[in-house]
Amino acid sequence: MNEGSSSVVINSPIDPREMTVFETEKGVIHIIHEVTLGDLLVSTLLAALLIFVVISKIIRR
Repeated sequence: MNEGSSSVVINSPIDPREMTVFETEKGVIHIIHEVTLGDLLVSTLLAALLIFVVISKIIRR
């Protein structure tokens, strides 16, 4: 690669269909859409907590 070259080569296993691309004046922004195990765990726990609170409020009436 030449010293003055500004080309960047990225080898990524990410499917381009799971990526949103925004073109701005200063460059291109790539947003990768992915869900991790931690995301699933936190959202499941929050949903369970919300359901538990609603059920406990209904039972106390």
